[in-house]
This record gives sequence, structure tokens and C-alpha cells, in this order.
Amino acid sequence: MLVLLVRHGHAGTKRHWRGDDSFRPLDAQGFAEAEGLAASLASFDPVRVLSSPYLRCVQTVTPLAESLGLRIERAQSLVPDAGAAATLLAREVSSEGNGAVVLCTHGEVIHEMQARLVADGISSFGPTSLREKGSVWVLDRHAGRFVGARHIPPPTVR
Repeated sequence: MLVLLVRHGHAGTKRHWRGDDSFRPLDAQGFAEAEGLAASLASFDPVRVLSSPYLRCVQTVTPLAESLGLRIERAQSLVPDAGAAATLLAREVSSEGNGAVVLCTHGEVIHEMQARLVADGISSFGPTSLREKGSVWVLDRHAGRFVGARHIPPPTVR
């Protein structure tokens, strides 16, 4: 069982955005990253796509979901500062059966999830500092626990 933990693509900066941050969209680079992610993640044959309801997260996984004919499930457990809930969600969805599940979230959530999974004894996580926008952590689960992780850098954008 795999969980594909995706950090949303580039969406400008918070300080330049006026209004509710949950509505901050991807920028041109972010849209290109979303297209690249769709191409690279399709090979994992995801069976579900879950996303923070924040616009930039939903936009990041839309090309993938559309290409696979899957709907995007919006999950409050993936919003900023929801690290504990996000970790529980990752455990729940990864125990439901076979196939990869995509979770799209925010950098701070991934940071907290990494800390929790390391504390739980994940055998490998590589450099946990890697949380670039548009990047992916492939979390491998076996016998009821996460046993390893590998990083996929953001797609090259031209």
C-alpha cells in the first residue's frame, strides 16, 4: 500500500495575496507542476485522490484526478496545521485495501507528519527537509505500519 503525499504547487506568496488564503490559486509555475505531477503519479495507479480544500491543493491534483476519472475528495484533515489529523488520515486510507492513495496538503502539514512518522519508527525517510512545492513523498505501508519513504522532486517546469 502506498500513500503519495503531495505538497501543492507554487501559488505565489502569502504576503502578496489579499483575502482569504484558502482561495489563493496556483500561479503559472504551479499549474505546470500540476500537469507534470499528473504524468508522473499516474504510473502509481492511484485509486483515490484526497486534498486539502484550499484552492491551490485542489488545483494541484485536478489534472491527475481528471486523467484517472477520479473525483477529488476534500479533507479537512489536510488543511494547514492539521498534522496530527493528517497522519491519522494517512494511516486510515492506507489500511483500506490495495492501490495508491494521493493526499495533497501543505508544507507545514508534511513537516509535522514526517516528525510523527519518524517518532513512530519509520525505517527510512531520507532528508526530511525536502518539502518543495510540487514534490511528493511516497510512503510505503506494510503489515499495518509505514516502513519507508522516498522523495520525488517537483516536476521540471519549462
